[in-house]
Amino acid sequence: MEDLAKLLGTNQEKLTNLVDEMSEFTGRKDVADKFMAEILQDRQDALNQLGLEENVTRSEVLGALTGRVELLEEEAKKLLGEPKLHDHEFIRGLFSRSVGIAKPKKGLFLKEEKARELFRQNPPKNILAQLKYSSVEELLEKEDLYEVFSALRFLEERKWQNEVFFAPLNNLKPEDFEEREPVLRILDPKKWGSEARNFTKKKFHNTTHLKELGVVIVIPVDYTEGALSRLFAMLFHYLNEVSFYANYFRLIAKDPETFAAKLASALRGDVREEAPAVENISSWVIMQRYLAKENPADPRLLIPHISPEALHWARASSNLASLSERAPGLSFWKGKAHLCGFFEEKLTSFNFEDNVFSLAAGPDTPQYTYHAREALWNKFFTAWFEGREEILETLMVEDFGQGFVGFKIRSNSDSSE
Repeated sequence: MEDLAKLLGTNQEKLTNLVDEMSEFTGRKDVADKFMAEILQDRQDALNQLGLEENVTRSEVLGALTGRVELLEEEAKKLLGEPKLHDHEFIRGLFSRSVGIAKPKKGLFLKEEKARELFRQNPPKNILAQLKYSSVEELLEKEDLYEVFSALRFLEERKWQNEVFFAPLNNLKPEDFEEREPVLRILDPKKWGSEARNFTKKKFHNTTHLKELGVVIVIPVDYTEGALSRLFAMLFHYLNEVSFYANYFRLIAKDPETFAAKLASALRGDVREEAPAVENISSWVIMQRYLAKENPADPRLLIPHISPEALHWARASSNLASLSERAPGLSFWKGKAHLCGFFEEKLTSFNFEDNVFSLAAGPDTPQYTYHAREALWNKFFTAWFEGREEILETLMVEDFGQGFVGFKIRSNSDSSE
């Protein structure tokens, strides 16, 4: 139990309590032990695939993983073509290919007219100045709505967006949304200025999204090593994320009274401060964001939790794996989203995203591990339900509004019955 707690980043007491409660709920007593044994075997298999021995040094593991990332980029070029990441048509082609593989369904997204109303109610001054328009009406008449809405992410101050521009979201109703396909918008830095370029430097990738509009956003960039596979992976990630939230929006639309509040909470990325203190309930908090990325010492990382982000990445990795027959290097990453271990007392990740973005950050940056840890929590959750990922997704969507998934367990007075 101690080794598993260490991998999960929690303490033994919290993990023991969770295991006792989930054992009672499911009637399965050996899940944690089997789960840890599988991790150890999977880690050994991964080392074998890398051509490494069990007593290998951490630097050797990291070097071998970096080699696999570099191999993946070469295979991506063969499959997708020589990267032209400034070419809008090349980017559109990648998006079309990712849509063909991920097959996102239509989602419930904000109607275009409602989006225009947001601009009319609170004109975005920085966008108007950047494009040299004198009025919102001129902006809306001459520019693509989805592109301008996407530019909010970069040109307007976050505080103004949250407190002013998006304030009317609190008054939205289900009828303000409609079913449509996710779309792509490309924000050219030549048009949108230095703030768009700065985003790519901070994120180590050039892709983002808008849940409420169903838009995947790409910013053209200069090619750097690994940029093609990062872009293709991020397209899959955001298509899966947009689909997940569209399912959630569709669910909360059934209750118009609570719709706006739950919508706003989802768009903010709210995470509970603690697990709910409900008697006889075993709780897993739903963490919308990678809290470890924001603060590795966040106390919420200790409590049992599950992650939508890790689920989206698992789906993205699965989408990528569909190409593995023509790209053998890609198959290495399949099924390793949750895989990690301690080498020389330092946590080391075999997770695709951790390794790809660590390489992008540069040689002086410590390896990222938070993607693997959150995927490990998700994997541990599904282990209680025979590995069925669909249960994880269904419960996460259904309980998203309350911020946790809870399981009823017997009270102490009932336990002798």
